[in-house]
Amino acid sequence: MIYLLSLVKTYILKAFDLKEEELTKTLLLQLNIFLIITVLLIVKPTINSLFLSELSSSALPLGYVLTAITAIVGSFFYDRAMEKYSLNIIMDKTLIGSIISLVLFAIAFSFNLTNGYILYIPYVWVALFGLLTASQFWIMANLVYNVREAKRVFGFIGAGAIAGGIFGGYLTSLLTTFFYTENLLFVAAALLLCCLPITRYIWRNEVVKLNSFQVSSRSAPKGESPFRLIKQSKLLSLIALVIGVSVLIAKLVDYQYSDYASRFIQDQDALTSFFGFWFSTLSVISLLIQLFLTKRIVGTFGVGKSLLWLPTGILIGSILLLVLPQLWVVVFIKIVDGSLKQSVNKAATELLSIPIPIEIKKRTKTFTDVVVDSIATGLAGFILIFFINALEIPSTYISLIIIVLISIWLYFIYHLRREYIVAFKGLLEQSDVKKKKTNKEEIKVTSIIDTVNRVLEMGPENQILHMLQKTLEVKDERFFYTIKNLLNNPSAKVRALAIENLYFLNTENLCVTVQEMIFDKDQQVTTSAFRYLLKNYNQDQIQLFDKYLNVDDTTIANAALVGLSLELRNNQLLQERFNLENRIEKALSQLTFLSSEQEKTNKIQAILEAIGNAKMERFYHILITNINSSNIAVTNTAITAASKTLEECFISVIIEKLSGKETRNTCIEALFFFGEPIIDILFDKMSKDHVIDLEDAAVLVLVLEKFASQKAVNTLIKLTGEMEHTVKIEAIEALKRLKWKYPHLKINDRFIVDRILDECNLYQNTLSVIHSQIIIRYKKNAENPESREENDARNALIHLLELRLDRQLQRIFQFLGIKYPPQDVDPILNTILHGKEEQRIHAIEFLDNILDIQLKKELIPVAESILVETFSEKKLKNINIKVLSESECYNVLLKRKDVKLKLSVLYLIEKINDPKFNSILEMVLEDSHEKVKRKAAEILQTMKKPIS
Repeated sequence: MIYLLSLVKTYILKAFDLKEEELTKTLLLQLNIFLIITVLLIVKPTINSLFLSELSSSALPLGYVLTAITAIVGSFFYDRAMEKYSLNIIMDKTLIGSIISLVLFAIAFSFNLTNGYILYIPYVWVALFGLLTASQFWIMANLVYNVREAKRVFGFIGAGAIAGGIFGGYLTSLLTTFFYTENLLFVAAALLLCCLPITRYIWRNEVVKLNSFQVSSRSAPKGESPFRLIKQSKLLSLIALVIGVSVLIAKLVDYQYSDYASRFIQDQDALTSFFGFWFSTLSVISLLIQLFLTKRIVGTFGVGKSLLWLPTGILIGSILLLVLPQLWVVVFIKIVDGSLKQSVNKAATELLSIPIPIEIKKRTKTFTDVVVDSIATGLAGFILIFFINALEIPSTYISLIIIVLISIWLYFIYHLRREYIVAFKGLLEQSDVKKKKTNKEEIKVTSIIDTVNRVLEMGPENQILHMLQKTLEVKDERFFYTIKNLLNNPSAKVRALAIENLYFLNTENLCVTVQEMIFDKDQQVTTSAFRYLLKNYNQDQIQLFDKYLNVDDTTIANAALVGLSLELRNNQLLQERFNLENRIEKALSQLTFLSSEQEKTNKIQAILEAIGNAKMERFYHILITNINSSNIAVTNTAITAASKTLEECFISVIIEKLSGKETRNTCIEALFFFGEPIIDILFDKMSKDHVIDLEDAAVLVLVLEKFASQKAVNTLIKLTGEMEHTVKIEAIEALKRLKWKYPHLKINDRFIVDRILDECNLYQNTLSVIHSQIIIRYKKNAENPESREENDARNALIHLLELRLDRQLQRIFQFLGIKYPPQDVDPILNTILHGKEEQRIHAIEFLDNILDIQLKKELIPVAESILVETFSEKKLKNINIKVLSESECYNVLLKRKDVKLKLSVLYLIEKINDPKFNSILEMVLEDSHEKVKRKAAEILQTMKKPIS
């Protein structure tokens, strides 16, 4: 028996591309989704039959509308709950709530407590149950596996969902011979109860150990205005429309199916059995088509024509139903819809999205799956209410509406195929940015598979690399042989990326070929080769790596170590099995025996990469040591390796290296690698005085900008408030670039206006202080001349304030560049400052024409004040500037978030040496900046000393 189990285990591992260490969690997840879908396939036919037996098919249209409304409204509150509570709490409550609901429904049905409109509650509930539980399951599965692991195992886990779809319906059909229909809900509740311990076990053992950065990297990005993203892309818009029309038609088909079934089958239990049987049969047919026909259909007819199979099948069935209004015809239509939608149609739609960037696909997927589906469902309900309930048209004639909608569907498919060709051509042009006019034949875009293969065979290097990134997303075996041929490509980048693709494809085991590539001159190729071998090598893998880690060729040994560390990331069991810790220690000990500096550098770089990739906490001190290395190449590798650990302890260490020109870009990329959770951490560091240097804080703005997300925009907006000028100006410029590069990002117009008005007030305030200081100096010199030190200190303050005026002007016009096109606004300040008199007047007139009334009132006087070249008392009197007392001047300046200005004021107070300013100095003792507080305390102490 043990031997048999071992054989089965070995077969599963080989057949489904699994690793022994991940088998337990993978089987548990597969069982979990199997149970969820089984429950759905028990509950759905049960509730449907009870609903139709009681209310008849005429109640279905309202059911569709209520389902759509509940889904859209519910998703809003669900998103809020997801922000407030962790996923495991939400999943726990969903499962417990679902189990209790099933038991309550069963009791209510058993005692005939659900009559009339109350039946809409379980009907809507079951429609949302499948969507919610399946969605939560896949979110958790994405947390359990990293992207690379997910590509390997999700097909196997998904087989559990297919098995559940087959088993659940047939089980329902069988159980109706032993139980009443309503009692099946108790069976469903019992099965769903089994999901609870599985979910809790997976969360406790696999997800809890992840930090916020790992969770973020494995989660789908937050949908930042998916509607805008879809609207901006014609290809995405057409895909959404095609999906929407297909769902609309599917709901009309479902109505006909339910109506005919309820009319032809009067017995409630028999109706439940019928629904259960055909739900499972649809899954079986869909699986058979997926396994044996989908690739051939899509490969032979191309994606565009493959999309026609589903509407054509429904069209034939709908026409046939008008001639032969029989139940078997409706069943035929339902089979066509249910089977082709999840096989041929789904595969073709996924391939059509190749030109769309992966991040945008992730952000819009939920919107398409939930919102578009819900809107189409609601629309189907309204159509049926109007035609069936209001006009009392027989359900057979719904086929006429379906035929009309199919013509619209075909119209969109035609335009979708054309737009795909345009998008694909744009993809090729984008990937070949250095393209020059040559006689080389342009690759013609026809069917997707052929075009991808032709690009990989004939395209220039940039296009091939770009396409290999795209094929890496879709994982399609039809590209196998074309990609295999790229192993001989002259470009090392192409060879490495080809191996990356082949890692996920199983048409043929290429270990013999790939093993030869271990001797490739490029380390990236050899690293990829080692990763491939670690997954596909049929013999002793540990012996294989022992062999190559101990070779004299350090390039191969280094690549073997890096490849091993990449493949063993987050897998403690595998790390122990391959004795990775000892291998790194051995590599470290070898450093002393290397005579060549270059060999030493290469070896330490490989060690650092291995530590970062494998997240070896024991060696983190080596990363920190080498981040401070005198060798820039080693420093940059250490920084990148530190970011790969996704450990928060390295963030401050990386930030300290931002100021170095040779490490700056590496640091920016490293911090960006942490993902969006780092945004809040960086903001906290930037907003607290003395946590990081001002220069580093300014560079961190570039990290925030790199995210190009709404969260990054909101954080940059905060940084334009009470921050040092250097940070503020960088944040404003970043906002300006993001506003005009990514129109979907929201920057509130009111915020820009308020900030400009604040800066204008600050400008006027600064002018007032300068003017007041000039008057104070004039009066003092007239009565009792200032000492030289006091005069120098006052002149230094006035000079500094004049420089601050220039900064404030710069910020005002940078803000204007967010509200108005930068090409219009950017030259104005330079013209006003440095242009000839006539040009300056024209520039102010131009401003007067483009500004709205509120801005014009505040900004034009500021612009006109710039024309005053020197701030003498006489010229300042011509401007409406408030005169402040000396104490008011200092109070105003010391409240600003400007350390240099505060110190200048304190220096002047020190030279004046007048006790009347003691109260001001005592106020400064509460300042957040340590240097400012210390200076104020020193002056106070000096003033309070008794005169000897």
